[in-house]
Amino acid sequence: MNMQAMVLSIIGKDKSGLVEQLAQAVKNAEGNWLESSFCQLGGQFAGFVEIMLPRENHNALIQHCHSLSNLQITLVPASEKKANTHKIIKLLVTGNDRLGIVNDIASALKGFDINIESLSTVCESAPNWGSPMFSASIKISAEEGFNIDRIIETLEEIADDLVVDIKS
Repeated sequence: MNMQAMVLSIIGKDKSGLVEQLAQAVKNAEGNWLESSFCQLGGQFAGFVEIMLPRENHNALIQHCHSLSNLQITLVPASEKKANTHKIIKLLVTGNDRLGIVNDIASALKGFDINIESLSTVCESAPNWGSPMFSASIKISAEEGFNIDRIIETLEEIADDLVVDIKS
């Protein structure tokens, strides 16, 4: 059997039991569920699943997923994983929400030799502050010896109220 690592991306109207149905589709295609990330945004379900499955079962998996619930499905080969010699750091960024804050953070991080591994953001009402609070959880990878203090300083320079903490 010729196995291949694939990434399945899914987006569609959220409904109860969708993850179980996806897991069943992967199992039926003789796939092994390796890693996944899901979320619900604006009533839509979105996710990514890395799976290992026989090449000859790709179409069967796609067809089964399409039959689930008008999902938009993409199945692409996974990139070859390289030995990770980078250090992983998790940052929590909080401050008053404003137009362009994610762009400003991404632009600030672009100046460093790092990779954004994951980014999760949320805006929540903060009655004590009088405006919505922005919060971002950012996982970055960088080569050993990078200056985390300089990254934090650069992010905090974006706005007076922006606070950056290292999460463990």
